[in-house]
Amino acid sequence: MIENTNEQPTRLPGFRPNAAALCGWPDMNFLSKIPFLLLLMAAVATMGACTQKEKSEVTDQNQAARSAKEGAKAAGREFEAIELDRFIEREIADVGEFKGRKLVKMAVPVSFAARMKRRPEEKQMTYIYTALEVADIRPLPEVGHRMFVESKEGRIVPVYVEKQAAARLVEELAEGAEARFSGYHVYSYSKGPALLVVDFVPAGREEGVR
Repeated sequence: MIENTNEQPTRLPGFRPNAAALCGWPDMNFLSKIPFLLLLMAAVATMGACTQKEKSEVTDQNQAARSAKEGAKAAGREFEAIELDRFIEREIADVGEFKGRKLVKMAVPVSFAARMKRRPEEKQMTYIYTALEVADIRPLPEVGHRMFVESKEGRIVPVYVEKQAAARLVEELAEGAEARFSGYHVYSYSKGPALLVVDFVPAGREEGVR
C-alpha cells in the first residue's frame, strides 16, 4: 500500500499549476508527459499489490466461500440422511490440510441414526454462536446443552442440542435408545463434524430409521 508521508510530492518536470493544468494535462510537451505516465502506472500497481497477510486473508475467504456453496446447495432441501461413520471420516479428511482450524459449514441440514449415549447436559457455549452468525442464521437458536451419541460402528460423538430439543430428549428418550436425529452441520474440526441437534424421532416411529 502507498504510505502517507509529510513530504511534499515531487514536482514533475515542466509542470506548472496553472489554469490549463487544472483543466487537463499539465502545460508540458509530449516527452515530459512520459515521467508522469510512468509515475501514475507505478502508483496504480502499488495500490493493487497485496501484502503476505492480505494473501492469507484471501485464502481464508476462498475456503469460506467453498463452505458457503455447500450451504447454498442445501438451501430449500429437506434434512439429508447421512451415514454418521462415513460422514465423520470424510470431514476429518477434509480438515486435514487445515489442522488447528474450524471450517464453518453454513448450517447444512442433515439427519442421522445413532444411539443417545448420554443425555443432554448444560454446558457453556461460545463458538457455536460465532459459527451460526457466520452462517447468517436468523434468529439464532438457543443452545446451552451438549450430549453424546454413539454411531453404528461405536464412535462416541459430542453434539450440540437446541434448548427445546434438549428438554424433549430428557423426557422422551432413554440413554442407549436409538433415534434419527435431525440437525445442522455447523462446522468441522480435527475430530470431525460439529452437529447441532434440533429434533429427533425414536427408532421405529418413522419408516426407514435404522
